[in-house]
Amino acid sequence: MGIYLPTAAVGNGRILVTLGGAGEIMAFFYPRIDFAQNIHECLPAVYVGEPGHGLLSWTFEHRWHRQQHYLPQTNVLITELKLATPPLELTFQDFCPPDTDALVRTVTVTNLGDGTFHGAFLHYFDLNLGEVALKQAVRYVPDEGYIIQYFRDVVLTVGGTPPDMWRCGKSIDQQSPSSAKHDLYDGHLNGQPEDIGQVDFAVGYHLQLAPGQGQEIQILMSAAQSSERSSQHFRKLYARGVPELRDATIQHNRRWLARRQAVSVSDKLAEAYERALLALSMLYDLHEKCFIAAPEFDPHYLHCGGYGYCWPRDATMAALALHRAGFSEYLEGQAQWLTRTQLPSGLWAQRYWTEGKTAASWSLREDFHQLDQSASAVHLLATCLLGVPEQRQEAEAQKYWEAIQRGAEVLVASVDDNGWHYPACDLWETYRGSFVYTEAAIYAALQTAASCAEAVGHQHQAQRWRAVAERIQQAVIAAYSNGYFPRGRNDGEDPIVDSSTLGLFVPFGLLQADNPAHREMIESNLATIQKRLTVQLNNGEGLRRYEGDGYLGGAVGCVNTLWAAWVCLRLAQDYTNDNSSNKANKYKQQGIDYINFALDHTTATGLLPELIGTEPDTPYWAAPHSWASGVLIECILALDALHC
Repeated sequence: MGIYLPTAAVGNGRILVTLGGAGEIMAFFYPRIDFAQNIHECLPAVYVGEPGHGLLSWTFEHRWHRQQHYLPQTNVLITELKLATPPLELTFQDFCPPDTDALVRTVTVTNLGDGTFHGAFLHYFDLNLGEVALKQAVRYVPDEGYIIQYFRDVVLTVGGTPPDMWRCGKSIDQQSPSSAKHDLYDGHLNGQPEDIGQVDFAVGYHLQLAPGQGQEIQILMSAAQSSERSSQHFRKLYARGVPELRDATIQHNRRWLARRQAVSVSDKLAEAYERALLALSMLYDLHEKCFIAAPEFDPHYLHCGGYGYCWPRDATMAALALHRAGFSEYLEGQAQWLTRTQLPSGLWAQRYWTEGKTAASWSLREDFHQLDQSASAVHLLATCLLGVPEQRQEAEAQKYWEAIQRGAEVLVASVDDNGWHYPACDLWETYRGSFVYTEAAIYAALQTAASCAEAVGHQHQAQRWRAVAERIQQAVIAAYSNGYFPRGRNDGEDPIVDSSTLGLFVPFGLLQADNPAHREMIESNLATIQKRLTVQLNNGEGLRRYEGDGYLGGAVGCVNTLWAAWVCLRLAQDYTNDNSSNKANKYKQQGIDYINFALDHTTATGLLPELIGTEPDTPYWAAPHSWASGVLIECILALDALHC
């Protein structure tokens, strides 16, 4: 498997599917949204002409003009491809119906020319079920016109419109006659009914289209843990029919979205708000009740450490944003997941599989724990408990209090007498030291945990935790120098300018804008970050993560640029409260400019990435991204508050 940089995703919380701009299906995550990827290649193509006398054209070729978008207020994806010669249009619709483990795809082929079009639509499948290439089996079921591939407890049935031709083969060498992919190139498939080992398969549909005529082809991909269940699931979906499944998906998405906190912003920003909400709904595993950072696209860790995992910090940002937007069940679900995944030490791991097992990590050793992950977890748990009505807090405390208490105590133990945490891994998972961002995260965790302790009658613990939080606050403020907060300490001061110090204000509140001294530091720190980290890109300005950042060639941080927008909009609110309209308008406009910059660098379908690349091959990285989507939601809510 290589890099799968998707332009879009569809999902329903049970499965997650990523797609490219040419209609390629890049991943079909099942049985959970983080694993397994299951697809090596899944590519559509058109054969132009009679079998053996024409040309095969893959839709990823440059001859196709591409457009892609979602139906408004849904996760139903539309991909439109046009070919100039011969004039032909392909329109894909892809969606995952609610409460199913299935992808539904419709393909409409329309002849835009003046003469009759003769050819075929073909679809190639090279599936690595369970992310394993070998020991697979595939067969065609002629009575019902579907193909079924299986490996242990992962089975995928592919059916729908009965194909006119099919081929099961071996993908060991795709240039060999034994491969179904090789068999596509003459526009005819030889009908081989089954194969085992490293397999592939293809289906084809003859096309004879008069001018202006279109033909719809339906493809359903149904997953289950046994062949019987997969084929039965497919039959039920096929019997319901694609129009009913599409309508059910649209209605489900729009009913869910109707619960959102209403906002009064421009149409562009309202659409971005809705898209971020819908993206987060796909990144939340309904079985396990947790968020992943992004759909996996680099499974071999060729350019990064992977993204298809649950980081407690990213999950906290996503859950809190959805909570504030009117979807509190995600906060409660993520909180329950955190109680199950706490380590015996009281800390949380760097990242997890959604089922709760520790995933491949590089910050678990004693002097390199990523403490901000654990601080975020405590902060979320405490926030969740504090949100419970007072009359139910004592009963609800049984769910969360033990995890809060254990987490808070280990965070307290991590802070020295001077108010700095012991050496740990930074939030960018690169450096070792004591970091201002991590300090702010621990501060927020201890303050919210102390409020919980007071609510359930543990006054002494509350006092202890607040005392440590205040010690942290004093240490961080003492580090302020030359108009900004340094990244932290590492055998002395670490003077690097790092955008993560924005976290002192939002989301962690170690600094408060209604305190004049704090506000001055917030503004000066922001100005230094803007001066030292701003990047000009495509007539706009974004922010790098920190000075000297070489990740992805020194990419612009979408998360970080939106973070600065959030800071600006919160400052605008405080200046509005003080009737300082000039300052309020200045920061409001800066915030809007940063939001627009981020929206100008989404995928073609409006999905927010973690990073914005500066090279043509990587215009964005890790999309849709849960942290970026969460911060965008916070920005829109903050902007809306300015209009109230």
